[in-house]
Amino acid sequence: MVKPRYSKAQKGQSTTLFAVFLPAIIVLLIGALDTISTTSRLMDGVSVANLAAIAGAQEIKVLPNGVIQTTEQAHSTATLYFVQQAPSYVQLMSVWCGQTKNRPSCIIKARVETAGLMLGGQYINITAVGYLSYGVTRGDQ
Repeated sequence: MVKPRYSKAQKGQSTTLFAVFLPAIIVLLIGALDTISTTSRLMDGVSVANLAAIAGAQEIKVLPNGVIQTTEQAHSTATLYFVQQAPSYVQLMSVWCGQTKNRPSCIIKARVETAGLMLGGQYINITAVGYLSYGVTRGDQ
């Protein structure tokens, strides 16, 4: 049996490549996990903010003559929906209900904490606008 002959330059080459590429692969995997986790958290935050904005917009009164009246109940309903549904990493910043582009609407501003595997806990701001759909109101309006 013939032994393969390696030069001195080739000895330890695979060990060196393994030592160089293993940390790079680990960093890429952690980055991918961080991106996936942050995207999932962001989707949760957007959906909670959208639902709260729509719930608040449904509480706005539209009079028969077309006048839009904002009620305190719109603000409290939007806030209540958000607080009840939001995970711990989603924080409510502000709620505003009123008229946007001549339509009844609620605007929810929130922030979502990233997963923080790579850069620590950063925050991403989101804004959700919920418009009152025609014919969709609560109660007798």
